Amino acid sequence: MQNWFENIFSKYIDDIYRLAYSYTHNKYDSEDIVQRVFLKYYNKQNTINKNEFEVKKWLVVTTINECKDLFKSIWKKKVNFFNNEYDISKEYKFEDDFNAYIDKLPKKYRIIFHLYYYYGYTTKEISTITKIKESTIRQRLARGRKILKLEREGENEKV
Repeated sequence: MQNWFENIFSKYIDDIYRLAYSYTHNKYDSEDIVQRVFLKYYNKQNTINKNEFEVKKWLVVTTINECKDLFKSIWKKKVNFFNNEYDISKEYKFEDDFNAYIDKLPKKYRIIFHLYYYYGYTTKEISTITKIKESTIRQRLARGRKILKLEREGENEKV
């Protein structure tokens, strides 16, 4: 059982961190969320189906819920942090420019893009995970693509 957890942890920690960061845009909050998600998984691994697809889905859903809970917390609502400009490219290595563009999207598009492009979920599966209508998922994907296209065209004009 310990071996199963270690395998899952090492396989998905980067993905879960990236997903949490895409939601929070804060290294420390993302690390806390990753820790809470894997602690919950460790405590519930006996009750979760050992099918790797189901485990991955459980980790993604739990990460999203932890992110939402963070922003609902009184601490996050009431405390004013100093403006700490944080450059993600220094802390977390992206595979390509596309990731940097996705990071510029508004939060409601980022999560959908990560689930669709990185995790390979269908719009129907994303709808189930996020509890958002499938038509809204498709609409956000289309609008997000349009935003990315305009962003990329704007940068090409600067060059």
